[in-house]
Amino acid sequence: DFALFINGLPVATFELKNSLTKQTVDDAVEQYKRERDPKELLFHFGRCAVHFAVDDQQVWMCPELKGKASWFLPFNKGWNDGAGNPPNPRGLKTSYLWEDILTKAGLTDIIENYAQIIEDAKDARGRKKYKAVFPRYHQLDVARKLLADAAASGVGRRYLIQHSAGSGKSNSIAWLAH
Repeated sequence: DFALFINGLPVATFELKNSLTKQTVDDAVEQYKRERDPKELLFHFGRCAVHFAVDDQQVWMCPELKGKASWFLPFNKGWNDGAGNPPNPRGLKTSYLWEDILTKAGLTDIIENYAQIIEDAKDARGRKKYKAVFPRYHQLDVARKLLADAAASGVGRRYLIQHSAGSGKSNSIAWLAH
């Protein structure tokens, strides 16, 4: 539906859905997988940092479009120790995306410190393979909260971070160390 550019460089694309049209974030994910050609220049690997599927309840993201093989991950705040987003008395449950994440300070922080392309492995011919990485909301949130606490309280404190299995603990730790 739209793309975000900074100084003419593409940073993110968005498929937007809402309950008024009876479409959900799942429809947006499927639209990316079926109707967005990864061979199209805007969707080439490494061109955009992230592709967001958004409705009025949830946000999902994918750092690299691969057609039907695209892998979308939740970019939600979580609620009641579970998935999704908390109720928002001021508006949509997903408003944090444009109010906190897509701000000048929020987005430049992500581009500078989190979004990256890493060497993943080598293919059967020995050529290097690369992978795009973009932080999930909980990873970004924990890093920002711990950095703010360390700035306010000083160094040398101990913290316990709880992430579920497969949620990217290694990346959270690496971003904090960086």
